[in-house]
Amino acid sequence: MGLTFATAAVIPRPFSHRGFAMLQWIHDRLSKVFWFIMAPLTIVFTLWGVHGVVDFGSGSGQGIKVNGEELPIARLKQDYQGQMAQLAKSYPDEIPADIKQATRATLVDQYVNTTLLNQKVNAAGYKVTDSDVIDSIQTNPAFQVDGKFSKDAYYGLLQTRGLTPDRFETDQRAQLKSRALEVALVLSAFATVDEVRTAVALQDETREVASIVLPVAHFAALAKPDRAAVEAYYAAHLDQFKSPDTVRLSYVELKFVDSSGPVDDASLQAYFETVKDRYTQAEKRRARHILIQAGTDAAAAQKKAQEIYALATKPGADFSALAKQYSQDSGSAAQGGDLGMVEKSFFVGPFANAVFAMKVGEIKGPVKTPFGWHVIQLQAIEPALVASFDSVKAALTHEYQKTEGERQFGERQEKIEQLAFEASGTLAPIAKALNLSIEEVPAFYDGLTGNALASNPKVLKAAFSADVLAGQNSRPIEIAPGDVIVLRASDRRVPAQLPIDSLLAKAEDGARRELGARDAKAAAARLVANLSAGTAWDAVVKSVGGIAADQSKNATDIKVAAFKSVGRKDRTVAPDVLSAAFAATAPSASQVSAGSLSLSSGDWAVFAVSKVAPGVLTDKASASAEKFSRSVGAQELGSYLMSLKAKANIKMNPSLFE
Repeated sequence: MGLTFATAAVIPRPFSHRGFAMLQWIHDRLSKVFWFIMAPLTIVFTLWGVHGVVDFGSGSGQGIKVNGEELPIARLKQDYQGQMAQLAKSYPDEIPADIKQATRATLVDQYVNTTLLNQKVNAAGYKVTDSDVIDSIQTNPAFQVDGKFSKDAYYGLLQTRGLTPDRFETDQRAQLKSRALEVALVLSAFATVDEVRTAVALQDETREVASIVLPVAHFAALAKPDRAAVEAYYAAHLDQFKSPDTVRLSYVELKFVDSSGPVDDASLQAYFETVKDRYTQAEKRRARHILIQAGTDAAAAQKKAQEIYALATKPGADFSALAKQYSQDSGSAAQGGDLGMVEKSFFVGPFANAVFAMKVGEIKGPVKTPFGWHVIQLQAIEPALVASFDSVKAALTHEYQKTEGERQFGERQEKIEQLAFEASGTLAPIAKALNLSIEEVPAFYDGLTGNALASNPKVLKAAFSADVLAGQNSRPIEIAPGDVIVLRASDRRVPAQLPIDSLLAKAEDGARRELGARDAKAAAARLVANLSAGTAWDAVVKSVGGIAADQSKNATDIKVAAFKSVGRKDRTVAPDVLSAAFAATAPSASQVSAGSLSLSSGDWAVFAVSKVAPGVLTDKASASAEKFSRSVGAQELGSYLMSLKAKANIKMNPSLFE
């Protein structure tokens, strides 16, 4: 049974603790500190997995057991499928096996972690009330509009995520339990002043850094390889100087096309009947209510509600005034108990059943729900509305044509799959049966320009597969949504070594790039040697093309950046250079600390560090200190989880996801 947020009830928090005193203090502050504290915890869950402490024996049953407690495997699998659906957007062809495995492992870790923490807080006697769950949901920014909780936002977001209120609220209850222990561990962690001071000195350290980037292209443009160098490059890279693996490609292509022909009214009317629910607005009702919370004395609350019911049903009684006077629902009392015009699903079960069985003006009560006792007055009914066929005919026509096109495409796709298998050695029967033309690519190979099929990995894989090269048809290949091909390959020409003279320009370019890389590395070494010998930065800059500091020529030329103070997270310096500069030894009073490195692009860079300023622990550095303390707490939580797992009896079916 879901909680009713139409009432926005606020219930006192009668926490029940036995021997876990700190959790009350944590819970009272949870809404304020949760987002501040919990950020590092997802990292902990990623780093501290269940691997090494799980029994994958065949006797583990159908799913996962943690200390004898069976985990909700159906829900875990549902969550896994949801994550696979999200990943499929990034991997439209096929999700890599290692990504699937990592997703499974992470999901299992999360479920095991949550179960272990819940077992711990349950043993400590910590309870979560309905009021706790309501508070956690109503204070969630995702369910708020203009800073206030919105029923529409709440139910709408759950619907888009495929969640029911019951499941979400159950999950929230479990999470609040485990979070209490997590936050207790994080908040109870601390670092000494010396530890924080050392951490801040490193984290907030700044360095004066200058750099020179030496593009390989710059030096390659100056290189002049002789015939011997070109031949040496050719001999060392023979695979680059072969003809491509080539086949003659034949294929038929089936594409989805909307059914744009005329549609008769009978077909359209029949289709309308199948989708009528999408053009139906559910019945809505407007009600007022007076809530008497059950509290610690349910009988007294019921009696009070009965007394109010008697007052409300007296002739001439003002229900709105009574609600303002007696209702304990802080969300609606000021509005005379008005709950707005809403659908039945917006209310909790007993309340919804009562409201949608009443007549306008009728007063009913007391009605029992998890929040207490309600006296209800029905204000108005907005009947369900079904759009007329004529009003949606135009939209239906286009929708029907698209749907009909999809149906026809589905039938043709099944046919092409059948014929591709039955007529394995030829495309002719497929072309005849589906009225398709057979297309030809005389010389098809990986890297062929001007042909979209040559850039499609699935097509390339099929064209050079053993079955297709043996003369069989490929299986249907979806090259795009609504676009399927079946192909054959013939006249294969295997790669052959090409003479150097036929590709002399390519060999010269390769030799030139190789020399350029060598010269860029040597130039970087010379610059570092000069800087280490005491040569001034400006003098070193002038030695590489006479370029003044902070100037550059073009995209392939040397780039110089003058000294400037940067932190560890500076984004104006290339990450590789920044990392190397902060790893370098501190400079002396008389000369800079210099070094060189190969960048991820293949170019070379030279850097110099002229000054190091450690971070200082001041009032302004408190954020860094807090961050360090949180990281200590996160590490302690990770260690705590590892200790729980080391002591736990965890069994998992190795075939769980198969």
